[in-house]
Amino acid sequence: MKNKQTLLHLSLIDGIGPVTIKKLLQEKPSNFELSDLYTLTTADIMQQFGVSQKVAQKMYSGLQDAAKLNRELELLEKHQIDFTAAGFEDYPSLLAEIYAPPPVLYFKGNLTSDDTKTIAVIGSRKAHRYAEQIITQFVPQLVNQGWTIVSGGAIGADSMAHRQTVKSGGKTVVVLGSGLLNPYPASNKRLFDSILQTGGALVSSFPIETHAKPGNFPARNRIIAGLSRGCLVVQAAQKSGARITAQFALEQGREVFAVPGPIDDELSLGCHGLIQQGAKLTGLVEDIFAELDSNIASTGAGPAFVQQKITQIRKKPSPPKEAQKPPLGGIGGQVWQACQEAISVDDLGHKVGLEPHQLHALLFELQLDGHIKQNYAGLWERG
Repeated sequence: MKNKQTLLHLSLIDGIGPVTIKKLLQEKPSNFELSDLYTLTTADIMQQFGVSQKVAQKMYSGLQDAAKLNRELELLEKHQIDFTAAGFEDYPSLLAEIYAPPPVLYFKGNLTSDDTKTIAVIGSRKAHRYAEQIITQFVPQLVNQGWTIVSGGAIGADSMAHRQTVKSGGKTVVVLGSGLLNPYPASNKRLFDSILQTGGALVSSFPIETHAKPGNFPARNRIIAGLSRGCLVVQAAQKSGARITAQFALEQGREVFAVPGPIDDELSLGCHGLIQQGAKLTGLVEDIFAELDSNIASTGAGPAFVQQKITQIRKKPSPPKEAQKPPLGGIGGQVWQACQEAISVDDLGHKVGLEPHQLHALLFELQLDGHIKQNYAGLWERG
């Protein structure tokens, strides 16, 4: 339990993100307990884990401050919220397969580590009757075959997917872009309550008092994709969170299914673009079963299959970086320049001198505009 709490403490330190924590876990000697971090100096941390002085100082100062950890633990107990951490048996096995998974996952309800028969159902916040017809047709059949539905809890297509799962007697998991004490959107409180009452779960990688901010959603979208064996996209604009989530799924080696729509509807453009990128054009739920059931049968929990997909992605040629020109000026241009080579959000923040909340908000905007993107490893690079 001490090691799990140490990971929780590390995750609460500004500027210490999943990539830094993954490096720490990889570099620590086999006889080194995570709780031993509290005994190290800044110099010890630098020498032991090969991090910069700035990162080591943040880690040292943060671990010396017990107040933030104690408050988080008190709130967890008071509100009966659980948490799991990367590397522990109760951490979701599919999410553990992605590069640099969130070090800590908070949850309420029924989140099981071996729930690998999961599919994300996502789409636009502006989704209309067409999306509802598709979701009403697909979700009950998925539920009847034992699939858990994962989505982001937003208004629009996400809410349609969650409601239809509850109505069909199935299990659904909501991945929030906020802390569990401030679930977003507030208008979905009754829906979230019904999900918990019917065996589902609310999940977040953010400290439990965190309010929703635009910069939180790339991390949330990456978790939706990571928790799911496949991803069904129903109505998505060309620039949208749903399109980004599906991109994460493609790059994580997961199957992506896109439902086409009318060519004169802007909410069809994202799905059509995904189909051009290799997503499976999907008109019947049997299209999903044909892909996912065969993958489960042949790969079990899927690590070999996922690694094969990632290897294929790595081999895809990229446009030469020297041919790219800065798309914008100011701090956005500085971030774009810093992404010449794939870079972690921790290193990016140190390089451009932005606080985490400022950087995450800017990254979200630049990602939506297509200037930068997160790759399969969760590192930022030019779009």
